[in-house]
Amino acid sequence: MTRFNSLASQFFIFIAIILSIAMTVSTYIQFSNEDAIINKALYDRGESLGELLASISIEPLLVFDDVTLNGYAEFISNQRDIVFAAVVNEENVPLTHYLNKNNQYVQSALSKKTTVDIKPTLEELKKNTQILFFETPVNFGGKHLAKAWVGLDRQPYRQLSKNALIKIILVTLCVGLFVGIALYFMFKRRIFEPIEILTNGTKNIINFEFDKTVKIEGTGELVELADSFDQMRLQIKETIESRDQVMEELSELNDSLEERVQERTQELQILNLKIAHEAMHDPLTGLPNRVLVTEQLQHDLAHAERTKTQLAVFIMDLNNFKEVNDTLGHPEGDRLLVNVAQRLLKAVRESDTVGRLGGDEFAMVLPDINEKDAVSVANKILEELLPSFALDDHTLKVGASIGISMYPEHGIDHTSLIRLADVAMYEAKKDKTNVCVYRPELDKYTPLRLSLMDYLHTALETNQLQLHYQPQVSLADNRVISVEALIRWFHPDLGWIFPDQFIPIAENTGLINQVSDWVLEQAFAQWRAWQDEGLDLQIAINLSARDLSNPGLPARIAELCNKYDMHTNGIKAEITESAIMYNPEQVIEIMSEPDVQRLQFAIDDFGTGYSSLSYLKKLQVAEVKIDKSFIIDMINDDNDANIVKSVIDLVHNLGRIVVAEGVEDVGTLTQLQLLGCDKVQGYFFSKAVPVNELMSVINKIEKR
Repeated sequence: MTRFNSLASQFFIFIAIILSIAMTVSTYIQFSNEDAIINKALYDRGESLGELLASISIEPLLVFDDVTLNGYAEFISNQRDIVFAAVVNEENVPLTHYLNKNNQYVQSALSKKTTVDIKPTLEELKKNTQILFFETPVNFGGKHLAKAWVGLDRQPYRQLSKNALIKIILVTLCVGLFVGIALYFMFKRRIFEPIEILTNGTKNIINFEFDKTVKIEGTGELVELADSFDQMRLQIKETIESRDQVMEELSELNDSLEERVQERTQELQILNLKIAHEAMHDPLTGLPNRVLVTEQLQHDLAHAERTKTQLAVFIMDLNNFKEVNDTLGHPEGDRLLVNVAQRLLKAVRESDTVGRLGGDEFAMVLPDINEKDAVSVANKILEELLPSFALDDHTLKVGASIGISMYPEHGIDHTSLIRLADVAMYEAKKDKTNVCVYRPELDKYTPLRLSLMDYLHTALETNQLQLHYQPQVSLADNRVISVEALIRWFHPDLGWIFPDQFIPIAENTGLINQVSDWVLEQAFAQWRAWQDEGLDLQIAINLSARDLSNPGLPARIAELCNKYDMHTNGIKAEITESAIMYNPEQVIEIMSEPDVQRLQFAIDDFGTGYSSLSYLKKLQVAEVKIDKSFIIDMINDDNDANIVKSVIDLVHNLGRIVVAEGVEDVGTLTQLQLLGCDKVQGYFFSKAVPVNELMSVINKIEKR
């Protein structure tokens, strides 16, 4: 279908407009001519009839023959298209007249007639524009006799003009259509179709379609233009094909060059990565070396500072690795280090960094972790190292010691955190506790530590130490049935110094036995004082691993029992689970001494020392205290709650009493009651208070 805006359509519209104008003008001219002819014929007929009436009316007028005159008027009126005929005098008074009563104008005029006088009727018909009126004078011998009036109906003649107009229009329209169509098809074949061929050829070239020939049949300028256009098509095609061939060759050369450049770049990248990896990694284990560990630690410290999170640094040293090297040789030692590295990677998260600092010393950086979870990870690492290592010819068990420092609690820069973790690691190795979190008192180079070592001697000599007591409440009847004695030190200049600051100093300097002896003496004396007052309260004291290794302990307990007349159960010794597992056979042996059996025993901090059930069954303990780290979060942490429930069930099955420490709110207390715990202690009831405040606290507790 030809588009409205195409050249052919526009040409057709143009021809149609021109033909329409020409036909309109031609029709108008023809109609005007035809109308003029009809009007002239009408006027000629009217004049002829008027002259006829005037000429034939002379004789009757001269002889006053009204009958003949009327006959003439009737004769004229009976002619075709005559409306009326009349002969009037100079005053327009009809002498005779005749009306065509079949004519609509006559009928209309007669309907308005109110008198017998015909003059008004003739005057009205004379003035009617639809009636062509002729007035002819009647003269005889130079004398004016009368006037002859004739009225012709214009309507029939107008109908003739209308019919002539329709005929002219139809003829003109047919001629115009014929001419227009003939012109359209002539131009379409000679001009429009060749132009369309050229247009399509142009579109093909635009779309890079060069295989379609541009050809117009015939002769003339358009044929020559089409031939020239086709030659241009062929030249463009050859040019494009030549260009494509050149571009393809250039592309192949470019691809080859890019491939060679990419290969070279990859080789350089691999080499650079290899160099960077070797510079930052331990060649034996493939782990990050000291440089990369330090760099990653600095990065993690910056992140921890931005996000206000904690970070842990581990320093780990293998136990007795020197003996492995000396006995089996360095190749076996190297294989052991590789196996240890593989196990370490299994024990930590992907976000953690594990590196080898040298020898058998490893470092780990654990971002976004608190101290409790850091200790759990350290114990998980030790568990991963528990299975034997199978080397070429030997099977070895290797232990390890791990020191932990925390950001920001212990240090804020990478140098101090690594050093402090190293200090804690040596403490773990020395005490054989396997895992140790840094504490200021471990650092022998701090001024406060050096001062406290000297001050502690003075404190023992001048009675600066005190015992505070924290109630232990029976959940069965809400009674305080025992208290835990906790040592406190009030220095006259430094104020209160807490046990975690000076007890490690006492253990490292050999003063721990003197401190424990002082605690035993004070506890026995206080128990006796309460007994004398009628108050039956058991006192729990804490013994360390060094106390249990003291060969003089049984004799000292026997001496105090005799001195204060205590037979059994007045004093309860709490021993931490880790202290028991340090040397379980020795602990069992000490607890089996008859004099020592006059004390009651409890396992303190249960759940943190990985004790064996076989040893738990052998130990003659009356109570097991669940570590407060599980109690504090048991409402919000389902894992802690499940651990507490499992420990309670286990201890009850072994026939022991369960004590929960760290109770700080009523929700925790309620949950422990539901789980069947026997005794509790914590800040919900009271902190440790001096002896002079204890009775008031006990009364408040028992009145709840």
